[in-house]
Amino acid sequence: MTKKNILIAYLIAAILSVFSQQAALALFSGIALSIALGKAPLANASAMSRGALQSGVVILGLSLPFREVVTLGSANGVIVSIMVLGTLISGYALMKLSRVDDVSGKLLTSGTAVCGGTAVATMAPVINAKDQQVAQTLTIIFVLNGIAIVLFPTIGSALSLSQEQFGLWAAMAIHDTSSVVGAAAAYGDEALKTAAALKILRILWLIPLIILASYTMKRISAHEVRVPLFVLGFIVASLAGGYFQFAPSTAAVFSMISKSLFCLALFLIGSQMSLQSLRTICPRLITMALVLWTALSTASLYWVLNQ
Repeated sequence: MTKKNILIAYLIAAILSVFSQQAALALFSGIALSIALGKAPLANASAMSRGALQSGVVILGLSLPFREVVTLGSANGVIVSIMVLGTLISGYALMKLSRVDDVSGKLLTSGTAVCGGTAVATMAPVINAKDQQVAQTLTIIFVLNGIAIVLFPTIGSALSLSQEQFGLWAAMAIHDTSSVVGAAAAYGDEALKTAAALKILRILWLIPLIILASYTMKRISAHEVRVPLFVLGFIVASLAGGYFQFAPSTAAVFSMISKSLFCLALFLIGSQMSLQSLRTICPRLITMALVLWTALSTASLYWVLNQ
């Protein structure tokens, strides 16, 4: 194929990935084309993906108003926050014990604790993650997402979990919002409502997480907090979302735009991958992902069964 035809193929695939609103599909489409046709002929693909990620993060804030925390401020909200903190601490400990590189370990821990691909995409530019580190971490998380969508409803039925119990478990233990919704929807309407509402609490942990990461990476003093502009944009947008109280339909539009930008960024990241780079996924990172996710799933299920 000529360079022009390859570029057209990538353009069509990028458009389809954006309209699909499926992060995993976007990433794997980019990887598949890269393996089949070679890396995308774009000299600035990395800069474009970073710009799309940062823009998506800012717009995401508009769909995450702080007032949601008030409506979810219950015992369940407390336990969700405890699980997030416990996962972050456990992930950091596992990262050191398994000797995974700090950047990949932090990406994986953030994705497992908070909201999967969105957390990884948000954290990547803050901690200066390389495209290969982002793609490898996302690949692991998306595989676990796929497993969760099938496995969780099966376990829930076997244990005779109520709709509310399953929704709570899914919200605490599954990585991405789309996978939480997918698993909960398969279990029942009430499970879906519970899971979708409580998942917001995990997503809101993005705010303190990115501020902490910014503080750590910049090696700044206590009197000089230099947070990246897109992080400030995310915080301001979230505050604006709470102040203006956008209608659900408007918030849904912001969320759709954000997802579209994330999908575009993930497609571009995948388009720069090679088969060799995928073969180099560290086995220790895979082991860390499995151990951390199994611990979170087991701990949250134990709490749900004994509350």
